[in-house]
Amino acid sequence: MKKIIAALAVTTFLGCRNTPSTEMANKETDTIKTETDGVAVVKPDSTPVKKTVKKDTIRNDKDTQMSEAFFQKAMISLRDSSLTVYENIRADYRIFGYQKPDTNSRKMILFSVFTSDVENNPYKCPFGAYYYSGAMHDTKIKYVKQAGAFVEAHLIKETEIKPTSIYILKDWVEFDERN
Repeated sequence: MKKIIAALAVTTFLGCRNTPSTEMANKETDTIKTETDGVAVVKPDSTPVKKTVKKDTIRNDKDTQMSEAFFQKAMISLRDSSLTVYENIRADYRIFGYQKPDTNSRKMILFSVFTSDVENNPYKCPFGAYYYSGAMHDTKIKYVKQAGAFVEAHLIKETEIKPTSIYILKDWVEFDERN
């Protein structure tokens, strides 16, 4: 027991000895004590924060750069609320359906023109990855409503009674007003 206590005492002494006390004493503090109530107040940071623009990895994956001039969007028919992604090899699109109206939530379905996005379902979407909506057998997508920066749609499988909600960014859909 005495050996354990002695080892702890030596470890504590050596650990405390390595603290750079001279650096701490010379450092300028960011707090000011007020004389009226003795409460410490933190000085505001005068260094401006530099914003970094993150690369949109969904639209600009290293192997599948997308050109905004060739973007294709999913079409929502105002006639029957159906959501359709058309197959177009000359267009660029990568449209995810998310589990919640949040791009950090689980990716449920994907429509993409890129083979590397569709083959073997690399994003592990439970409802699959497709080149276009017509490739989904016995499944339809119906627009339900807008939800913030997303639109809510239902995946309706002919074999299931209850539809599944998915959320697609509004940037990737447009409403088709043709009859």
